[in-house]
Amino acid sequence: MVEQQAKEQIGRYQILRKLGKGGMGIVYKALVPVIDKVVAVKVLQPFETMEVLLGYARLKEIFTFEAVTMAGLHHPALVDVWDYDEDSRGRPFFVMEYFCNNLGRMIGEDFQLLKKSRQIRADKVLAYGQQLLQGLAYLHDHEIVHRDIKPYNILITDEDRVKICDFGMALVRRVSCTPIGSMQIGSPVYAAPEQSRDPDAVDGRADLYSAGVLLYRLLTGELPSMRSFALSRVNPLYDAAWDAFFAKALSLLPDGRYQAAHEMLADLNRLHVNLQGICVQQARVPAAAAIPLRRAPENVCGEKARLLFDLDVQFRPQGVGRGKMIEEPAGVVRDAATGLIWQRSGSAYRLCWQAAQDYIDGLNARCHTGRDNWRLPTVNELFSLLNEELRACRIEPDRAGLWFWSCDRHGAKDAWYVNLDMEYADWQDVSCRNFVRAVCG
Repeated sequence: MVEQQAKEQIGRYQILRKLGKGGMGIVYKALVPVIDKVVAVKVLQPFETMEVLLGYARLKEIFTFEAVTMAGLHHPALVDVWDYDEDSRGRPFFVMEYFCNNLGRMIGEDFQLLKKSRQIRADKVLAYGQQLLQGLAYLHDHEIVHRDIKPYNILITDEDRVKICDFGMALVRRVSCTPIGSMQIGSPVYAAPEQSRDPDAVDGRADLYSAGVLLYRLLTGELPSMRSFALSRVNPLYDAAWDAFFAKALSLLPDGRYQAAHEMLADLNRLHVNLQGICVQQARVPAAAAIPLRRAPENVCGEKARLLFDLDVQFRPQGVGRGKMIEEPAGVVRDAATGLIWQRSGSAYRLCWQAAQDYIDGLNARCHTGRDNWRLPTVNELFSLLNEELRACRIEPDRAGLWFWSCDRHGAKDAWYVNLDMEYADWQDVSCRNFVRAVCG
């Protein structure tokens, strides 16, 4: 069950919170009645200027066109549309599957787009890139140009799979889902150069340019801008094949770019990651200072949270744990530096935050490993797990299993989690699901 339910409704769906607003409408997080399944609901609520220029009837027609287009698509890398209706005020809305994570949040990208963002492991970027290009190939084969490929429009499932969302700016068989031809289409830093000149004349190569910018951003934390794409000169992870890939993907001229998603995918599949380079990069991180770790939960936001958790401006730890995990009987490990006792593996499945609390209560009720003082760890304690052993040079099949709930809250509806794969802390709605690794001591 979801912890808190709001009274406002759109159609039969109970609204939990607003997720975002664009020129045409608002997207809400909502519940399906009776079964309490979380979904995303997009409702037509245009800016006043749009309604004055085009009229509500025309906007409704365009909105419905977007819903019909999305509902007709069936691919593992695309978000599904499940329902369409009108609310009590006559506003059309459509219902989509909901996911808590997206690449924008994962890399910490905000409105200051030129600011350096968090990087993602190269092997994981390759996996995301393969799925993204497979989805784009499907769209382009169906004469659809997305025109707004960017990190926040790439959702990530609990199984670490890509889902492309937001088709509000798509070009479908040369028909635009966007009502005003002169408006900005797509994010300026991700959109292809030709898209700013004549957005309704672009083809799938514009999406491939955006995909190239996105992949470069994930790898480096920076936008390509006017800088050289020669990654091999500054990073031991990449060889000349990576340089050639980005030189082609980011060509300012469409004819110099990859001409089809299948072609770009084939070259991406030929790229390799220098695993020894990953080890070299990670070995440079200093050990954290040996200070007592906070045990009591806190409800904290923003800069206060960053300082309390001892994180840098990207909400990443400024050092790795000092301790070595010592195996003890009955499925637990002890951190030699902190004295904390941890579950060796934690929960088998992702749990919402309240279910995480119930999981802890269950451990204590049955005196798991002879202890009845298990608890959810603080953010600070979770980061103490980030020792050199965890950060070792290896590609694990389930790095998605390194997202853990903490006991720390972020207001009334959210809680903090730690992603030990990418090494950062962030907050999520308590209905989202993460793993649990209980601690005591």
